[in-house]
Amino acid sequence: MKKSLILIPFLAVVLLLAFTQCKKNYNCGLKIICNYTTNGTDTGAVVPGATLTIYPNAVTSGRTVHPAIENGKNAVTNDNGIYEHTYPYEALLTVTADYTDTVTHKNYHGTVQIKLQEGEVVEKTVLMMATN
Repeated sequence: MKKSLILIPFLAVVLLLAFTQCKKNYNCGLKIICNYTTNGTDTGAVVPGATLTIYPNAVTSGRTVHPAIENGKNAVTNDNGIYEHTYPYEALLTVTADYTDTVTHKNYHGTVQIKLQEGEVVEKTVLMMATN
């Protein structure tokens, strides 16, 4: 009788812990906004059609890049100068942005590093400066 009295609370605690576990959200959102800059000051003018290259900061020799990074490594900003993507895990990424203005024929370039956080959407602005 005493064993069953001890066993019941023990089972209740085990069941409570098993059914109240938090379900983690491993998705990590990325939102890149490309803006023009003059002298390092954000002009607020967006860069639609900027070509983005997204890659991990360092890849150890002999290791491969996760397919999610490979699938999202080349992108183009939309008409609002924005690119959004969701990755399945945290990562430290470098984003380079390039754009050639078809009217002025000026080339623009910018780079930013991003640390993706579990369950969050990380937003970064890439300031793009004329290179010629």
